[in-house]
Amino acid sequence: MEIKLVTVDDTKSEQIKRAIELLKSEKQAAARNGNEDKANQCWRELEGLELNILFIQAFNNLKSKCYRQAWIEFEQCEIKYLFISKNSTQEFLNTSRLNFIQDKVVKFQSLYPYCLFCSPEFKVGYYSCSICGHKVRPRSRCEHKKGMLYNGELCLHEVHEMEMLGISLVTKPVQKYSVMHDDSTLDFTLIESLVSNLDDAFEDWNLSRTKMKFPIERFSRVSKDHMCPCKSGETFGACCIDKNEVEIPHIDFIFSKPLPSDAETITFPY
Repeated sequence: MEIKLVTVDDTKSEQIKRAIELLKSEKQAAARNGNEDKANQCWRELEGLELNILFIQAFNNLKSKCYRQAWIEFEQCEIKYLFISKNSTQEFLNTSRLNFIQDKVVKFQSLYPYCLFCSPEFKVGYYSCSICGHKVRPRSRCEHKKGMLYNGELCLHEVHEMEMLGISLVTKPVQKYSVMHDDSTLDFTLIESLVSNLDDAFEDWNLSRTKMKFPIERFSRVSKDHMCPCKSGETFGACCIDKNEVEIPHIDFIFSKPLPSDAETITFPY
């Protein structure tokens, strides 16, 4: 059965709902009958379908300028992809568009201005296997491996007796959803510029990171106490203020289609 799945409207169609329910039903039946290969394949198909839907929703949120919600959904895409990729062939990841999605998720995330996150610290009493319930100890483990698939179910280590110890501020978080920024104070120009030229979530595109030089006069609105536009980490007054030109990071977006001439102009960020 061929399924059209490109737009948000497609994700809400009766065809998609029926496909999801059918996969769930077939997975349960296969698991009951001990047909592990069939149960695992249904799990892959179901998770792959849900990942496609999640990616489309995230793209739609970018279009709607709901950047924080899209960021959260991109992280969920990453997590789903991690588990699916551990239990799938490269052929499946390619034909189900999951490798495409993962590539674009990473690139979308790289365009976000987020740089500060909170990271909770926990003390865990013990873990147990989600498949058999075995209490996981350093020298006492069951036959199930974390992240692997067993009869249509993913093996996870469930947390018990968890105690929160504190919260740290980090730049490279384990959980990316914990953003410590007020979006209204941030510049999302790069993402806005990109998605304004994309018609749907599965249109191919790429980016190239370079640097461009601009005359110092272009930076008249930058205070000497502000961070230098060259991204050196120093203030403008201590870095490039006395130079004739300032070299700043630049991103070229590469599209799979020709763009109108007015869409190819350089957006100067200062």
